[in-house]
Amino acid sequence: MLLPGRSHSLTPWLAALFLGSASLAWGGEKTDLWSLRPVIPAAGPSVADTAWATGEIDRFLLSAMESRNVHPAPEADRATLLRRLTFDLTGLPPTPEERELFLAGDTDTVLEDTVDCLLASPRFGERWGRHWLDVARYAESNGRARNMLWHHAWRYRDWVIGALNRDLPFDEFARLQIAGDLLEPAPGSARDDALVAVGFLALGAKSLEEPKREVFVMDHLDEQIDTFSRAFLGLSVACARCHDHKFDPIPTRDYYALAGIFLSTKALYGHGPMGISGVNDSALQAIGPEAVRLAPGALAHLEQLKLKTQERNKARSDRYRVVRRKADAERQLKLPSRDDTALTTEIGRMASEIADWDLKVKALEAEVTALETHPPPQPAFCCSATEASAPTDCRLHVRGMTGNLGDSVPRACLPCIPGPGIRTIPGGESGRRQLANWLTDPANPLTARVAVNRIWGHLMGRGLVATPDDFGMNGSRPSHPELLDRLAWQFQHEMGWSVKRLIRTIVLTRAYRLSSTAPPPSPGALDPRLVDPDNTLHWRHFPRALEAEVLRDALLQISGELDTNPPEPGTDLVASLPPLVEQEFHAFKPAFLPEALEHQHRSVYLPLVRGELPEFLKCFDFPDPGLTLGRRDETVVPTQASFLLNAPWVIDRARHTARRLFDEEPSDVDRRLERLSLIALGRPMANEERAAAKDYLAMPAGLAPGVTEASLEMSAWTSLCQAVLAGTEFRFLP
Repeated sequence: MLLPGRSHSLTPWLAALFLGSASLAWGGEKTDLWSLRPVIPAAGPSVADTAWATGEIDRFLLSAMESRNVHPAPEADRATLLRRLTFDLTGLPPTPEERELFLAGDTDTVLEDTVDCLLASPRFGERWGRHWLDVARYAESNGRARNMLWHHAWRYRDWVIGALNRDLPFDEFARLQIAGDLLEPAPGSARDDALVAVGFLALGAKSLEEPKREVFVMDHLDEQIDTFSRAFLGLSVACARCHDHKFDPIPTRDYYALAGIFLSTKALYGHGPMGISGVNDSALQAIGPEAVRLAPGALAHLEQLKLKTQERNKARSDRYRVVRRKADAERQLKLPSRDDTALTTEIGRMASEIADWDLKVKALEAEVTALETHPPPQPAFCCSATEASAPTDCRLHVRGMTGNLGDSVPRACLPCIPGPGIRTIPGGESGRRQLANWLTDPANPLTARVAVNRIWGHLMGRGLVATPDDFGMNGSRPSHPELLDRLAWQFQHEMGWSVKRLIRTIVLTRAYRLSSTAPPPSPGALDPRLVDPDNTLHWRHFPRALEAEVLRDALLQISGELDTNPPEPGTDLVASLPPLVEQEFHAFKPAFLPEALEHQHRSVYLPLVRGELPEFLKCFDFPDPGLTLGRRDETVVPTQASFLLNAPWVIDRARHTARRLFDEEPSDVDRRLERLSLIALGRPMANEERAAAKDYLAMPAGLAPGVTEASLEMSAWTSLCQAVLAGTEFRFLP
């Protein structure tokens, strides 16, 4: 396997031969990389079956199918379509009442009304915000060796959710995360939102304990460049840190031109372990109406606490050294032929010194406790970024080594990407403002393509480019390049970068409404399963497993326990911990274990501690929050079924579901079974299923001593509910 950014014997021209590239730009020739060509909005093609297509998207897809003599699958039934829509747009199953309204109305009218209602729901931002948080490698702790808890990271999560609910145009969404602190000042909460948005640059994992400052700085820049380039450009720019990119037209000099922009930026993520001097920590950004007045005193108090904590820890270490020497002297005193008088005197002196240290340590511990528990009035803080005090260009690091420096590389964007570029960066500026404008310039061919492809993939099961984070030579080629460009152009010029408008356009197509089952081959047509087994033509809908948090939310909603209100700001465990008390995650601290972080709000609000995710999320392919990931792995493994059948949390949800059924249908078993099928599967229960369920629920002839009929009945219903909730039909979206 070839790994980009690693040393291989495969030369660039041979790599181009194997990967289908005509040339590489950094070799002096013009690149032929498809994703770097200008976006050209092709007109919708003509098709033979004019009655099938409802718009341009359908015509593009149908034209490709007809060229391969493949017919699309029939449309899914309306109940399946509603279930697909609600899970895709809000991440929650439809209620029986919503199903009844959807089935009663005219298909086209009720479909549009339902889509508009789902897009307007606050649940939309929670569902789609989680998609972006995967890309932004969001978490509430640092990870790595010193896993500090970031008390204020949640503000970025809530900003992302709010931005999507407000339908903030994607170009502004991108600009704010790169340079929100530098853009046109806005009053009040809008200004605070811009400062929170730049937390995108600060939330990555960092080696806080790295003793060499220059190594920490360059590793941090590399993580920022990798996240920025994969998230917005779909390119692995970080592979050019040590040498010219092996596959994409990104020379090392361009990497360091971009690195200079981030080198001239100061990330604000918070403090590391307070008791360690020289740790690679930072300040935080104060926000809110009291920020200007309260921030100086709060930050000065924090600095005093750090110094006093280090003084206390040094005193503890000094005392311990005396204790060790005293213990060694006492062991020597027990040896034969020793000078007891001198040793006894020395032991007495050290005992006196230890007593003095005890007093000093106790006094310092009291001071530290007072500083922790009696801080001055605190403003609100957030993770953010700001300009460095002295913006500067970055020197080229030969082979990526901090001790082998080349010449200075002027700050710039990536020349391989068409567009206006960054002509000049005024003195005293990092260049982030110019970088944000370059990123969202209509001439930049990547930003809109990458965003459109991500949205398409979340709705249709797979992107038009199957590698949403890699539009380079190692990534997949687009299955429908003209459609991708048409949507990218419309996204920018007709939809105003509106995510909701693009989603609405896609879900109202006939292609989105297709069944996930293969159709019988039509006369004269080929079997699509043989022609296109991977469904790259989108002749059917991709069946997909519910993501981890969607599955958890669905279980809570069906059991009647889901609290759809977001938690009060800052009330989850990580955010509510005293911010001045050092909080470093250790697996042996029960307060930080996943069980202690559990609540009944939506899963997007669960605290995410790097290295210690809840078992539920890990079991169902939740991504590593230390990496940018636009497409999750989707596995079907025995441990998932075992978890659903044995985990106490799942059994408890089944028990609450059974109780809900008893409350809603207290006397009629048939209606109770029908209700279970409607709330869990979105359809009526089939006659054979009802008969099997009744047989399963039938009471045994005799009861064991101490077992009541009511408890046995509840146990049977709990088991039945769990069987339904653990079933394939519930876990997979057709």
